[in-house]
Amino acid sequence: MAGSLRHQLWSNFWALPCLMISGAVGLTATLLALDARGASRWMGDLGWPFDLPGKSAAELASGLVTLHSAFSTLYFSITLLVLTLAASNLGVRLIDRWISDGKIRFTLGLLLGLLSASLLVLFSVDADGLPDEVPRLTMTVLTTATILALAWMTSALNHLGRTVHVDTSIAQLGRSAAYSLSRDRHEGPVGVDLEGGVPILARDTGYVDEIGCDEMVREACRRNAYVRILRGTGDFMMKGEEIGRVVGGEGGEWVTRHIICGPYRDDTKGPIFECNLLVEIAARALSPAVNDFYTALACCDRLVAIFSTALQVRQGPQWLADENGTPRVELPTERVTQSWTAR
Repeated sequence: MAGSLRHQLWSNFWALPCLMISGAVGLTATLLALDARGASRWMGDLGWPFDLPGKSAAELASGLVTLHSAFSTLYFSITLLVLTLAASNLGVRLIDRWISDGKIRFTLGLLLGLLSASLLVLFSVDADGLPDEVPRLTMTVLTTATILALAWMTSALNHLGRTVHVDTSIAQLGRSAAYSLSRDRHEGPVGVDLEGGVPILARDTGYVDEIGCDEMVREACRRNAYVRILRGTGDFMMKGEEIGRVVGGEGGEWVTRHIICGPYRDDTKGPIFECNLLVEIAARALSPAVNDFYTALACCDRLVAIFSTALQVRQGPQWLADENGTPRVELPTERVTQSWTAR
C-alpha cells in the first residue's frame, strides 16, 4: 500500500512542481538568514551593482513578482490549451503521456518556485529600512535565477509546442513499443516446476500499473524463490484472482508488494496497448472530421517497424536474472503479432 501511494503521489502532475516550490522556499529562507547574518553587508561592500538601496530592492522584488506571475500564467494557460486540443483531436488516452512529460513539469515547477521565492523576498524587503537590512545576496541570486529561467523558457516553449505535434506522439509510441519487444530474454531455471508452486493472488482490482522487477528479483534471490507473473503491465486483474505462481519464498504475499495497481490504463507501458493507440490515432485521422491521411500513413510506418522487431526476436519466456545470473522472475511474453500468426 505504501509503494502504491508513493507511486500515485509522484505520478501526479503537480508532484514535481510542489517539490520544487518547497525547495525554492527553503533556499530563499536560507539566503535571507545569511543576509541577516552579514552577507548583505558583504555584498554591499562589493559596490555597484550589488549595493542596492531599500527602495530599489523593493521595486526589483515587485517587478520579479510581476514577471514570474505573467510567465507562470502564460505557460500554464498554454499547457491547458495544448492538452484540450490534443485530447479532442487525438484521444484522451494520450493525455497521460503529455502530463507525465518531465520537461513540462520541471518548467512549471521552476516558474512557480521562482514566483514563490519572489513573493517571499518582496515580503522581506523594507524600502525605508537600513541599507544593511536589504537582502542583497538573496536579490542577486534571485535575479540571476530569473535570467537563466528566461533563457530556459525559449527551449521550454518550443518543447511544449512540439509535444502536441501528432508526429511526436506517434514516434514515441513506436519507439517505446519496439524497445519493449526487443529486450533480451533469458532461459528459465532448470529443474523448477512452477506449475506446482503457490498461487499469487491479486491484492486489488484494477490495471497493473507498474511491476517492481528489480526489487522483486532481489527479494526472490534473498528468499531463494522463483516467480512467474501471469499479468503484465496494463493487464486487468481482480482482487483475489490468481496472477502468478511462486516456488519457494514461503508464500506469494511478498510478491504483491511489488505489483502496483492503478484505476485505469495508460499508454506509458505495454507494446500491445501502444499498438492499439497507433491504430486509434490512424482511425481518427481518417475520419471525415479530421481527414489527415499523412498521420494515418505515419502510424502505419511505425506499426510496420514494430511488427518487424517483434518477428525478429525469440518469442519465448522473458526471465529476469539476479546478480548471480540465476533466472528468478518470469514476465508474460508480449506478442503483438499473435493475431497474425493465429491466422
